[in-house]
Amino acid sequence: MGVERMLFPRPEEERISVPRKPVEATCPACGSTDVARYPVANFIGPRMVTKCQDCFHHLSVDVPTADDHWPPWRPATWGWPGTRAG
Repeated sequence: MGVERMLFPRPEEERISVPRKPVEATCPACGSTDVARYPVANFIGPRMVTKCQDCFHHLSVDVPTADDHWPPWRPATWGWPGTRAG
């Protein structure tokens, strides 16, 4: 049994989802006001996306802030400057 199973047990729910927080915005593509902001796992790392819920147009994709608490396992040294150790 690996460490990942001790920290993150297998979910019991059939479907896993994250809450989508409504934002006050209008979609420039379709004119809908059903716009939400929520976390996503992206190929370039964790991101917060603001997206139209009707046509799925991206209004913005941002790096999460400390207030977003995303990802939930963020290391304590997140955002510290790195060094080029040789």
